Amino acid sequence: MPIERSATNQVLAEEGWESLLRSCEPLCIRYAPGEMICQTGSYVAGIHLVLRGAVSDSVAQTGAERPRCDILDAGDLIGLEVLAASSEALSSSLCRAVTAVELLFIERSQFELALTAHPALQQSVLHYVMARYLEARRAPRESTRIDAECCRLLLRLAASCDPPSEGGVVTFPAEITFRTLRELLGISSRQLREVRQSVQSLKRIDAHITFDEAEARSIADVDPCLSRKAL
Repeated sequence: MPIERSATNQVLAEEGWESLLRSCEPLCIRYAPGEMICQTGSYVAGIHLVLRGAVSDSVAQTGAERPRCDILDAGDLIGLEVLAASSEALSSSLCRAVTAVELLFIERSQFELALTAHPALQQSVLHYVMARYLEARRAPRESTRIDAECCRLLLRLAASCDPPSEGGVVTFPAEITFRTLRELLGISSRQLREVRQSVQSLKRIDAHITFDEAEARSIADVDPCLSRKAL
């Protein structure tokens, strides 16, 4: 089963993925937009590999900080807690489908065997874990303006969904709504209204959210040459 877009399969060749998936006999699971994939504190029985679609991965913060939310897409892994030494790994985050999502579930013992059998996969997972670790060590989100954070989220969602773009204006699928953005950012309706005033191209047209990518990159202070996936 092909993976649409993945930083991981740049390390592990296509034939390596095919061998891995044959040996693990993973279960293919589909989720509708808004459905919960796993919740904080739930038992992690294995790894989910995202085949297609966008997944929100929210981690609760201490005190009054808003939850930190990452967007996962094709090639990303959910359930890395299974790599911990503890035999009772519990999920540290809450994951939901943002769009229609297709995942492969690989049971814990099978994934551990796959890591041993495929050194390229082991190296890829190590790089992936390090990237997530470094992301988690970034400065507290309160130091980032909400409008800039929203623009980064818009760009990251665009990287995951690959929506149509005309003249630099991106149009999201109908399942991504202003409520979606508000929930992912952990902000109030009032704060979202303020964001919309700041990001003037952020609009809803015929049930679709649109925004100008150049404006979003400017507000988020993102290098114009940097790919959406690298955000």
